[in-house]
Amino acid sequence: MRGVLKAGKTKIKARMKAVKSKTAKIQLKAAKAPLLKKEKTPEKPVKKELTEKEIAVLQHEHTQRVSRILGDSSVRQNLIGIGGENALAIVRSFYGNHSDEDLAKKLKIKISDVRATLNRLHNEGLVNYIREKDSETGWYSYSWTLNHQRMEKWANSQTEKLSALTGNGVDYYFCPSCGISSIINFESAAGTDFRCERCNRLLEFIDEKKMAELHEKRL
Repeated sequence: MRGVLKAGKTKIKARMKAVKSKTAKIQLKAAKAPLLKKEKTPEKPVKKELTEKEIAVLQHEHTQRVSRILGDSSVRQNLIGIGGENALAIVRSFYGNHSDEDLAKKLKIKISDVRATLNRLHNEGLVNYIREKDSETGWYSYSWTLNHQRMEKWANSQTEKLSALTGNGVDYYFCPSCGISSIINFESAAGTDFRCERCNRLLEFIDEKKMAELHEKRL
């Protein structure tokens, strides 16, 4: 009987020893395994606040470029025709990024009027915007910038357009309120019942005298 018990104890000890050995091997293997690096959450870029000097430089560069662009009276008239009566003031106020709220406060113009002008200018590609969503309120905010390069190309196209109209034997009409940018040929004018597509004002025929006046305004 004692021999049986002794044999049973021996088997149990052998099993326990085998289990300990297996556990030790597993722990050793785990210790040798390379540690997985915890991925870092990408940090959001911190917006750099411009210094007063940097703002002054941007404003000076903007003023010079816009002054060159708006040096032509016909371009100014066309810009008003596109963006409305506040277009010139808004374009001249751009340097860097601006929200529509900032522009409205700075120019003392209704924010609804500022947004309407910005949307019209955006349709022509003259201004760009960046849209950001507030994670707490879910509302969107818009930051606007003036597209100087596009603005310069657009201004040049307006002056070239008037020069191309002279002496080609085609009848043209335009809207006195919207300026040169509204000039269309007879077929297009007839298609709109000789009404401006922007403001619905009656279009005027451009005769030689009117063409000369438009050239003088451009100069």
